[in-house]
Amino acid sequence: MKKKDFVAGLVLGAVIFGATPAIASGIIAELSSQPIYVDGVQVEKTAYSINGNNFVKLRDIGEAVGFDVSWNSTEQRVDIDSTSPYTADDAVIVDSTPQTVAEMITQTTLSQTDTKTSYQITLDNATYQGMLSTGEVATAENITAMLDQFAQMYPHGLSWGASYNDGDIYWYSGTHGCNSYAYLLRDVLYGTGCEPLTTHNDISQVRVGDVVYLKNNTTGDGHWVVVSGTGENTSGYAFFYSMSGNSNQSVMIDAPYYFASVAVTYPDSTIYCYY
Repeated sequence: MKKKDFVAGLVLGAVIFGATPAIASGIIAELSSQPIYVDGVQVEKTAYSINGNNFVKLRDIGEAVGFDVSWNSTEQRVDIDSTSPYTADDAVIVDSTPQTVAEMITQTTLSQTDTKTSYQITLDNATYQGMLSTGEVATAENITAMLDQFAQMYPHGLSWGASYNDGDIYWYSGTHGCNSYAYLLRDVLYGTGCEPLTTHNDISQVRVGDVVYLKNNTTGDGHWVVVSGTGENTSGYAFFYSMSGNSNQSVMIDAPYYFASVAVTYPDSTIYCYY
């Protein structure tokens, strides 16, 4: 049997069983003890015996045989592609033409004086679990590409202050200063509905795309940054690069923070990771 025919049969079975709850309510499903072999090799998959037939999750069959089964959140449907390899269990199908960073952001002028301009920023994009807002896999390479696009819109040295200084004010999500920059860049990367998957205090474990709240334990001062890279200098000191707003009233791109120094100066720092 061809793989395409096999897939079609599985889809038909899934539709009959899943779309008729009244009939299905009278059916008893039991775990099947029959082994499953793929090309002569036994695989461990959970199967259920229903009316003498084995039923297996479509994802499990896709993983074993080698075709893609994914959830299309936009269309609210299951998609099966017999020509593509299996992808992760939380894969999401998105538009074939993902948004650029510039297309996500709308910026309007609120007020203007001789010394400063106040802007309102709004964002329109999607949130996909474990992925970037473009629908791409959350890898350092893909995140860096989005950071580069963002840096082109808001370059190093751009006036980005707060209400109490003379820098231009960028309002996003009800806040300004370094908060607005970090929150905006986070939502650009992961979507406006994103929540951190992990939160920790080990500065040596930061990754590209992490959001870091640097807190000075002595003064209580804090500063929000987004990690744009990591590295080590010729003396062996490890550091991470950061992007932030309201650093001396301006945007700072790839500013280095050394791990050892951060641990001493900002001992209460918190790292938020979204992938």
